Amino acid sequence: MTHEMTARLKHRCGDNCARSVYAAFAEELGLTEREAQEMAPLPRSQGGMCGAYLAGTALLERLAPEKVTSFQETFEQAYGATSCRVLVAAHRRLKKNCNDFVGETAALVERLLTEEK
Repeated sequence: MTHEMTARLKHRCGDNCARSVYAAFAEELGLTEREAQEMAPLPRSQGGMCGAYLAGTALLERLAPEKVTSFQETFEQAYGATSCRVLVAAHRRLKKNCNDFVGETAALVERLLTEEK
């Protein structure tokens, strides 16, 4: 199962956005899924930012710090915001929902981790 599929499944099963993204990268972190989820940042804990965005940033800070800026710029370009409230309000306009943000964040983190440095 891909990181994207794992993150989407965890989210559909009731985990919050950040915990879902973190669970998908448990192996890379050298942790169990539960341990990884416990490390996930709290959604909206930093100025109301999206949990998927916070998780992607935190994962890359741990696994590939040189990729954080690229992740943040790509996320903001794709969705036009990092605020949970703004992204939820834009669901219809973007034709995306929170599960899409979670899955696409996991896919982006995976892509950045596998890119040449």
